[in-house]
Amino acid sequence: MKRALKLCVAGMLSLVSVSLQADDEATFRSEYPHRMELSRSGAAEFPAFPTRRRGATSNRVVPLSDSDDDFRREPVVREEGLDPFIPAPTPRAVVDDESERIKVVLTGRYSNPATVRAVRALSGRQASELFAEVSSKIDERSLEPTSYDVRVRRALRNLGLALDNEAFIRGLRISSDSFRTDAFRESLGRLAGRMTVRNRSDAVAVMNSVMKESERVSGLTASVVAWEFALASLDTLDKFSGLDPADPDVRRGAEADGWQTAALDEEIVGIGVEVREHADGLLVVKPLKGSPAAEAGLRAGDVVTAIDGRKIAGLKMTESSDLMKGTAGTRIVLAVTREDGSERTFTILRRKVRIWTVNDVRMLNSTGTAYLSLSRFSAGSTAELDAALESLYSRGMKSLVLDLRGNPGGLLTTCVEIADRFLPVGTIVSTRGRLPADNMVEKATFARTWSMPLVVLIDGDSASASEIFAAAIQENRRGVVVGVKSYGKGSVQTHFPLNSIAGDLRITTALFYSPNGRRMAGEGVNPDVEVSDRDGVANGDRVLLEAERLAGSTELLSMARSAARVRPADPAKPRSAALGSIADPVGGRTAVH
Repeated sequence: MKRALKLCVAGMLSLVSVSLQADDEATFRSEYPHRMELSRSGAAEFPAFPTRRRGATSNRVVPLSDSDDDFRREPVVREEGLDPFIPAPTPRAVVDDESERIKVVLTGRYSNPATVRAVRALSGRQASELFAEVSSKIDERSLEPTSYDVRVRRALRNLGLALDNEAFIRGLRISSDSFRTDAFRESLGRLAGRMTVRNRSDAVAVMNSVMKESERVSGLTASVVAWEFALASLDTLDKFSGLDPADPDVRRGAEADGWQTAALDEEIVGIGVEVREHADGLLVVKPLKGSPAAEAGLRAGDVVTAIDGRKIAGLKMTESSDLMKGTAGTRIVLAVTREDGSERTFTILRRKVRIWTVNDVRMLNSTGTAYLSLSRFSAGSTAELDAALESLYSRGMKSLVLDLRGNPGGLLTTCVEIADRFLPVGTIVSTRGRLPADNMVEKATFARTWSMPLVVLIDGDSASASEIFAAAIQENRRGVVVGVKSYGKGSVQTHFPLNSIAGDLRITTALFYSPNGRRMAGEGVNPDVEVSDRDGVANGDRVLLEAERLAGSTELLSMARSAARVRPADPAKPRSAALGSIADPVGGRTAVH
């Protein structure tokens, strides 16, 4: 009886052992889908699944560096619940920080329906040509180009993590077959371990190998691989470099519905409303002047909760914004919750809408203090400003408060033109880059210069061209700056036309410097008088109230009189030809539809 019991127990243990061995791979894959190791050099590697072998040692082999064939052995520290034959993980903080950043980038990229449509419309040839174009522009023009080894390793990491990214899988209809995706990841690991990438030819060779391996994963086409190689190359640069493909569902020209940044357009097709992300949908920042949204009665502070019957709570702004798009003459139905909790429904007809950038022009008091808000630096902003200033002057303007709060930038050409309206002499801005064409100094030309006392308002959302203008006024002692420290975007993005696809490629090619030679990237502009409105409008607009007080000060009047007496010593020089291609990828937290 005892012998029979022992045999029975032994048989059960054997079955458990076989079952555990068979389940090792499935368990590993389900619990550690993102498992990666980093060599001491910091390069990412994608290890193949470690298969259990009889008599396997509990040591693991770790390369000292990517280029070193020497190895060292480390004892594996068993973590509770982990198989002792599975290599110990890299310290999770090292892997997770970078992995989480990549996941955020991928989610943002493939949550944008317009981007997904563009990628799905790409042919393999187009995508390969796009990679070549992007690579060439980075090599030739990027202020700080990365090596091809860095770019390719980022592409491999992107693709490895993308296979577990819901937005990527759903948007591009990628197979969720874990066995096939795990096999593809193993192939990425083998490539990362043995590749040597010194130039573009080496990078193309790796990309072609990945294309071949991707055939085993349904939906992971050669065009998707090449697209991600191109975008991953841009991911290795600064956060302002990037690529916005044209939406294939949008007709260019008169029917363009605003996929471009509103800062660069004077006209869109839509309902004319600026919105930003909100927990319950989209928050109306403001309806544009003279727009269908304004005529229908939409107000700042309204929350759009549904579009054409579809609830949008929880959607990313790119997804919600996509639902707002449409051609001229079509209707959109918006469900709106007002600030008082009441609910309204608006049916609005889309049409062409002029985007005005000079807003809220008025006199603040009877002593002649005028107010003007500039939301962006677009192509038509200079003419708008000129008209507004003439109007204010006819109404008795003696000093001016120019509000750049929330202004994310725009065209550098426009910024220089507007600064020229207030500066009789002096440097406005300079840029420095890799090429001689990226180095320029723009000075005031005394063209139609106004000499009234000037106060400029800024906040943390005032960026790029706004900061250039504020620094020019401040450092030339033409006026005072009031508010809080600005954003600190002091880099130049040059926009390049593409031959392979329709879209906008922007690459950082230079940095901005203030009139005093101060690097502005990451630094921003510190106001002369710091005033915060953190308590909202409960106590009124304290920044504006302080600006109104300063506008009548003797110090500001003295600055203005000094500026009025100055005349340029040298004749004006023509503007740099490079100005026209420099613009900001404005859009940021808000979108206009």
